[in-house]
Amino acid sequence: MLHHSTRTSSVKLGNPTEMTIRTIYRMLQALKFVPLVVLFSAALAAQTATQPQRIILTLTADPAHSMAITWRSAQAEATPAVQVAVASAAPNFFKDAATVPATPKAVANTELKLSYSAVLKGLKPGTQYLYRVGGDGAWSEWNGFRTAQEKPAPFRFLYVGDAQNSIHSLWSHTIRAAYAAAPDARFIVHAGDLVAEGFDDKLWGEWHDSLGFIAATMPSLPVVGNHDLHLAVSAGDGDGKVKNIFAAPLWTANFTLPANGPAIAETPGQSYYVDYQGVRFIALDANVWANDSYLPEQRERVSAVELKWLEELLKTNPNRWTIVVQHQSPYSVGKDRDYDEMRAALVPLFDKYHVDLVLMGHDHCYARTRRITASKPAANGTVYVISVSGPKMYKVSNRHAELMEVVRENTQMYQVVDVEGDHLKFSAYDATGVKVDEFTLDK
Repeated sequence: MLHHSTRTSSVKLGNPTEMTIRTIYRMLQALKFVPLVVLFSAALAAQTATQPQRIILTLTADPAHSMAITWRSAQAEATPAVQVAVASAAPNFFKDAATVPATPKAVANTELKLSYSAVLKGLKPGTQYLYRVGGDGAWSEWNGFRTAQEKPAPFRFLYVGDAQNSIHSLWSHTIRAAYAAAPDARFIVHAGDLVAEGFDDKLWGEWHDSLGFIAATMPSLPVVGNHDLHLAVSAGDGDGKVKNIFAAPLWTANFTLPANGPAIAETPGQSYYVDYQGVRFIALDANVWANDSYLPEQRERVSAVELKWLEELLKTNPNRWTIVVQHQSPYSVGKDRDYDEMRAALVPLFDKYHVDLVLMGHDHCYARTRRITASKPAANGTVYVISVSGPKMYKVSNRHAELMEVVRENTQMYQVVDVEGDHLKFSAYDATGVKVDEFTLDK
């Protein structure tokens, strides 16, 4: 819960901002106060080392009353925390800010050594908040977010496929175009392969840099792709074969996600769900059905647990709408790809419990099916969409062509989805803002 009796003196003049330190530093330089210049240089370096970086919001299992925040710093912050207050146009809004301690987590093999996370609880539904992260070492700017309504209400969200390659140079303009097209979107769905190599922290840095302030103001709902995983080889076997392809240490370092997924020790936080204003979003780690490197016993065990968890969520869903987000598609159109085991495992569940929409990536193209049930067109079936937001493109095949309504190659895309009562409107745009596809689902 938020403890409003907890205040901090850091919002007062006793804690100089970085700009103040730099200004004093330059003045002392000009006046040739060498000892003081050295002193203030050390102070500036210390503050820069703990300056919050890669701030990102993620949805919680209770988005009407809570919000999750994750960030990094180059050196450890002694008192990591989040300050949060109800938004106000008055500049002294921070006088009522509550301070929520954050949990530090060491991140191996990265330039930024510390990751911090906090979940703000006890928030009011449908309310705008302002927050900042950091501690006595350094604070971020104040950013804002809005909590969800408790009951079904109209909202829109953004959906993007694989960023993956040339993120800083060629993905950044797409995600920023998406934000410009729908700045009122409540969150962003990322359908996997956010980076090309999940173990490379520099690529995660590119991803965060490209999102910029968007990540700190518009929550993300990410699902893990095959490239986001960190392949690991068991020690001592000597055969060089991959024995554990579950690990995603930088995934868990970058995101604070709901801990309501299946009980699989190797994949914490890689499957989860969020109920948002009348829609159940299920983020499903589908790698177990699409990666040949899984050992048979691993595949059997993980898939069984995931399927049991998935069916329970679908069966007990109290919401009007159901949207599944996963990386690979049961109806892949990528050249030389066909996931028949995935199709056999997932499609019967989607059909049985009337899943409305499945959002995916992986094939590096745009493809949208008709409404289908049992792999055939059906008036009230599920719509499957594949999309790509980054620059890496694949050739498509004619596989499942009879199920496809739209297929488009060589186009960076983003999608805007509006949900209002018994209507869901899906609009797909290319990176220049030209509408490529549109459809509506009616209950």
